[in-house]
Amino acid sequence: MNVLLRSIWAASGLALALAACGGSGSSSSTLPAQAGSVRVRYGDGAPSLEALINGVPQDIGNAYLQVDSKTVVSVFDYGSMTSFLTLSPGVHSLTARDTLGYAVGPLKTPSLSAGKRYTLIVVGSYPNYRVLAFEEPAAATNAQLSLYEASPASKKAEFGTFAVSSSSNFKELGSANFGSVATVSLGKSVTNTGGYVKPPNPHATMTPALIDTFDTKNALPFHNASRLSLFLFDPKSGSSTGPVVGSLDE
Repeated sequence: MNVLLRSIWAASGLALALAACGGSGSSSSTLPAQAGSVRVRYGDGAPSLEALINGVPQDIGNAYLQVDSKTVVSVFDYGSMTSFLTLSPGVHSLTARDTLGYAVGPLKTPSLSAGKRYTLIVVGSYPNYRVLAFEEPAAATNAQLSLYEASPASKKAEFGTFAVSSSSNFKELGSANFGSVATVSLGKSVTNTGGYVKPPNPHATMTPALIDTFDTKNALPFHNASRLSLFLFDPKSGSSTGPVVGSLDE
């Protein structure tokens, strides 16, 4: 299906696994935040990060990410997603910068509350970039499916499950509006199960095995992961990346 991703990972050391159908994902540890801190991960959902260069908006290409002027991610590009890192509560600024100094930002985050976990995703296009803050769903032991709607072009998206072995039996389970995350329970455990998002049409798919090749039965829970998370971004024209990225979360 139309699942795309340019595989870029930060210096956090977690690698994206390229999907056979052009998609990719990440397996992410979600340790709880301490009372005086927050846990955050960063994603780039903007198809192009453009800065004004010689009076013309131009893509800055391979960028690194700074938070409050401190570099936290060495490679930050469309479709990338980091592991969870610790941050102080409150409002922060994110800047994507290339080695020549051209930058997108600083972009202010919403205020982050102590003791919580967030996914922060840069979205938009020149000159209107912004940071979306998705508060992470509560951890669960049962199998779950989540959709993070981070596509400004799609004000609402539907999502659900399908049988991986036959690429059939698509079941719509919920929807999410732009800027929100929706989570549904899949029961105590499932196998042969992937997730899909619509739009794009007819749908884009992601499976646990595309994220973690050891999960050969497409099972949830799998080791410490019980949730298949889907991230919907605006598509990047002519790219083998996006618009859906996957992650296995606790």
